[in-house]
Amino acid sequence: MSLANTLKATIAKWLTSRTRLNVKRFFTDLRRRLGRKPHVVYYFHRADDPYCQLMVQVLPDIASRFAIDLRPKVVEKLPANMYPDPARYEAYSIIDASRLARLYGLGFVEDATVPDRLAVGMANRFLASRQGSPTFFAEAAEVGAALWRRDYETVRRLCSGADLDERILTENESLLRTLGHYASASLYYGGEFYVGIDRLDHLERRLNELGLGDDEVSYEVHRLWRYGLVELERSIVGKELEVYFSVRSPYSYVGLCLVTELAAKTGATIKLKPVLPMLMRGMKVPPAKSRYILLDTAREARLEGVDFGYISDPLGAATWRAMAIGLALLEDEERGDGETGQSLRFFKAFTEAAWSLGVDGATDKGLRSVLKSAGLDAVWAHKALSRQNTQLLADQNREEMFRHGSWGVPTFRAAGETFWGQDRMWAVVEALKQ
Repeated sequence: MSLANTLKATIAKWLTSRTRLNVKRFFTDLRRRLGRKPHVVYYFHRADDPYCQLMVQVLPDIASRFAIDLRPKVVEKLPANMYPDPARYEAYSIIDASRLARLYGLGFVEDATVPDRLAVGMANRFLASRQGSPTFFAEAAEVGAALWRRDYETVRRLCSGADLDERILTENESLLRTLGHYASASLYYGGEFYVGIDRLDHLERRLNELGLGDDEVSYEVHRLWRYGLVELERSIVGKELEVYFSVRSPYSYVGLCLVTELAAKTGATIKLKPVLPMLMRGMKVPPAKSRYILLDTAREARLEGVDFGYISDPLGAATWRAMAIGLALLEDEERGDGETGQSLRFFKAFTEAAWSLGVDGATDKGLRSVLKSAGLDAVWAHKALSRQNTQLLADQNREEMFRHGSWGVPTFRAAGETFWGQDRMWAVVEALKQ
């Protein structure tokens, strides 16, 4: 690896390290103590975000268990450039919120659809006028329940007469941007964001480390999917799990590590569907989103026991070379000429090299190292598909992913259901059990 790449990898390792996180948290809390300020946690709410409907049901529990000052902030307009496919995201998030509600025993309308925009506007303005009230979360849950079951008469009754200065919404949206994020259903505490119910356990652990809570972690049920896997072998063995991923996605790297573990423990069949990264498809990822993804992947990887952080960005030539070899391996498997699982071993080795070992996959030396780690002959570097065929197969996989209702990676497909994100392994396992 060149000196420049070594320097970049070293910086990335420091930025994503637990040591740096601890240092940052120490000085953040020191400034708070010197200023004699309370432990303030901001919560950003949006009435038509289904994940928010779950959050308002659990946040009173968080507020009662931890010595924090929980301050809700209602937002309405979020940056459009943060969501590459808003329609698919909106439709998927409703289905996903229903799954999470069942997992955590929360209320959410089973047949919910995108709510009426006028009713949403009324709800947001009413809740913004009530964000300083001690009954905010109860009111938000009641209004949200009516909104998601399309009971607009109740929404109008509950929200009528709200006296709101529109600047409150604007100020809240500005605060969210200033703090460095873009999504509702998010919590902000001491320089870090925790988005959705499936990141609450990170906040619980942090507050417990500060001695502010009950030393319990209640919102980690989604992480317990490994329990009982061995006993499930008979019901899952041979069942197919499709995985749409990008070698340039850090979440995909963690996801490949997890599905490798799943396959090893259960005998499930993994069918890989690699796609080109967003930047190589002419799309852009705003800096705030890139920064959050990197740091969020780091903390998720730590919890999952996945090494991460010494990074050699595979954007460009490295991605093309990995895709060309990996797709050739997949074709070899499908013809029955190759060893089952060779493509998974290769892509896992390549993403580990890129996201954990700092190996430059654009070089012959780097690729030889990856092939060796995967237990494959170096001759595969010369059996790679052409750029044209690589592009064709990657495009086909992307179009398939779109048809299944997803827009991003990693996406999993099992038993006719679609799941987005490496943190949905619990849902994947449940689907495979059916």
